[in-house]
Amino acid sequence: MTDLHVDVYGEGPGAVFIHGSFGWGLDTFPQQRSLADVHRLFLIDRRGFGRSPDADLVGWPTDVEDVTGLLEEVRPAHLVGQSYGAVVALLVAGRHPELVNSIVAIEPVLFGAARGDPRADAMIAELKPVFERAHQMNTQAFVTAWMAALGYTREAIVDRIDGYSERDWRAAEATRRERWPGDAPVAFDVLAAASFPKVIVRGDWPAQRRAGRVMPAEAMQATSEAAARRSLAELVVFEASAHNPQMEEPERFNDLLRRIWSARLTRRCECA
Repeated sequence: MTDLHVDVYGEGPGAVFIHGSFGWGLDTFPQQRSLADVHRLFLIDRRGFGRSPDADLVGWPTDVEDVTGLLEEVRPAHLVGQSYGAVVALLVAGRHPELVNSIVAIEPVLFGAARGDPRADAMIAELKPVFERAHQMNTQAFVTAWMAALGYTREAIVDRIDGYSERDWRAAEATRRERWPGDAPVAFDVLAAASFPKVIVRGDWPAQRRAGRVMPAEAMQATSEAAARRSLAELVVFEASAHNPQMEEPERFNDLLRRIWSARLTRRCECA
């Protein structure tokens, strides 16, 4: 179907999972493999990440084409995206709603959707310059600048870098080369008109708030609320999670997916 690396589990209706920056498919969605009892899961590694080949252009323009190509083979399918992958999922669903059974977007880093909200504007001011200067940095300098922009302490940055594996460094280098996702042209009008279930998921970032890292928490709240409002999607908050509720509250997250996926199946059966 594609030259991307795709881990496939189970049989049944298809569900495509799209990871974010600094990760890969199985790294981001390890707890969702249990859903293969009734669905066929496709956990992709985006280009430059995991075990997928590299590309001259890394980021959402390439990812949209890759995911669309996969969906054309397994159509229609459920889409689940996290962070940068959530932006890709929203782009694909807006361009090709006929290929989509449902979409669950976890904290899409689509900060431009909430432009004008001080919470999102603060994140844009801190993080977008890092992406704009990324071509002037090596991988380690980029990771350091990216984490500093999000409010990490020097000690936390060192701890994270010291723990990187070879695959982590490859994902970091791919992230350095990604296109800025904050202003990706999501077709919110198409999404709002689409009949399939749409859910925006966000965490409440409790530990980070207590530690004083308020800006990313507030920015993701503003962005998720804007994306849900503009796409007429359900907004679900995971109070005990930060940016990865699919890992931090996996049972509740999987229950959400089962609810959304079964609702779509029931709706189709009622229309038959």
